[in-house]
Amino acid sequence: MLDKLKPISGIHSINRVVATIFSPQKFLKPQDVYNKVIPLKGFNKYAKKSLIKPRNFILSMNSVEIKEEDIEGFVFEGYDKSGAIKDVFKLQNTSNSMSVVSFETRKYTRWENFKNSFKSDLYTMSSEVDFYVNAISLNYRDEFNWSDKNTDIKVESIFMKDEESQLLNKKFLSSKNGTIIMISKGTENENNYEDKIEISFNNDVKKIVIDHQYAIRLSELKLFKNIFSNEEFINLFDIAHDENKRALKDILTKECQELIGLS
Repeated sequence: MLDKLKPISGIHSINRVVATIFSPQKFLKPQDVYNKVIPLKGFNKYAKKSLIKPRNFILSMNSVEIKEEDIEGFVFEGYDKSGAIKDVFKLQNTSNSMSVVSFETRKYTRWENFKNSFKSDLYTMSSEVDFYVNAISLNYRDEFNWSDKNTDIKVESIFMKDEESQLLNKKFLSSKNGTIIMISKGTENENNYEDKIEISFNNDVKKIVIDHQYAIRLSELKLFKNIFSNEEFINLFDIAHDENKRALKDILTKECQELIGLS
């Protein structure tokens, strides 16, 4: 029934995974942080290192003016043997007087490999950088392509029936093109969490996308250097990872789960 369904990465459906640490403060001089960390041995695996400096284009009747904004942070990019981007490590100030440190992979293999790479980068950065942490998040993006342009996506073979799922409903499952967004919030182990998932399928482009983000807000502000190597802190990402698997098992049929090796 699912011979036309093609996971985006071949053996699994994960397009990308992003782990993020949030800070309630901006880095005053991101370029100084950049200059401190680029020589560190642990970041040698990144072939490209650059500052994030936004540009605004101001249009007038006769000209285009380019206005460069303040440096917001930096980004490191690592590549696979084909030259495609594999991993991305980023530190960036955001528009809401906060900042983020994130690790992204676009060539996901397994959770332990991802987590170890993320921990390695945090360990490297910790020798030169410290900041307050108030939240973390983990985002998975799963994608499938439907290979037959002449037939509709077999929704009933991919998604669980609405009576068997907490996230799906009949209107979504009976649509030609469907999108459903669910956001839930709560408290667990004294930490607040937000669970957001967007599920969509589109028969015009023959694509299925599941975007899941699980965020946890710490019960109190903590210094990065004091917690990054603490297993209790790292375990927050394990919790988010388990929630992602739980969501997929609620959404996808057993046959589809087997197709992507979800256990």
